[in-house]
Amino acid sequence: MKIDDHGDGILGVEFTRSADDNTISSAGLLDFAATLDTVIATPGLRAVVVSGEGGHFCKGRVGAKGLTQAAAIRDDLDFILQVNARLRASPVPFVAAVEGRAFGFGCGFATQCDVTIAAADAVFALPEMSHRLPPLVVLSYFGKFVPFKKAFELALTSRPVPASEALAIGMVTELVDPGRAFARALEFARLIAALDADSVRLLRGFARRMAGLHDDIDARTGVADMAIMLAAAATRPH
Repeated sequence: MKIDDHGDGILGVEFTRSADDNTISSAGLLDFAATLDTVIATPGLRAVVVSGEGGHFCKGRVGAKGLTQAAAIRDDLDFILQVNARLRASPVPFVAAVEGRAFGFGCGFATQCDVTIAAADAVFALPEMSHRLPPLVVLSYFGKFVPFKKAFELALTSRPVPASEALAIGMVTELVDPGRAFARALEFARLIAALDADSVRLLRGFARRMAGLHDDIDARTGVADMAIMLAAAATRPH
């Protein structure tokens, strides 16, 4: 992960594995969480812009291989919750700049940011079910942004979601021309930075509580259920 200072209390966090479309590993999630700790602790912080190096935002998470015990699988999935906890606890808004693919973890993280700017040709997806993995962690908060029937359909089918549809169903705030997502996200962050800081903090915290985004109880239930299912599948005779 890379941190950039854009002035005016705005910091950028960038996924930096462009060689594999910014796919993120378990170790990468820990690095992301540590990076967010550094960013959130920065004095005078007013907004955070999250983007991906190269042509894609984040193609998703690749979990640890060969895990057969529910506890170990649970611990691996918990790295996602650690990242989400930083986003949830942030006193300032997060603005996502999405170009190219935002799949799996990338799709979920972009959706749960306070503002999501996407290129008109960006593509979102929850591909987990195509790999026999029910995306329970993502759904624990994704369903708070997207109507139930649409959230269930997208999770069930793993189909790609064009940016225009993502905008229509509430995953995205605004669409821009391809290649312009970061510039517009930074512009939006400067709009935030120009507002009264205390008012922004109060508004963000209140709005996220009203949206049901203030805790991870549902996510932890999803992690526990997934760990049990995946451990059973790993030890089942083939």
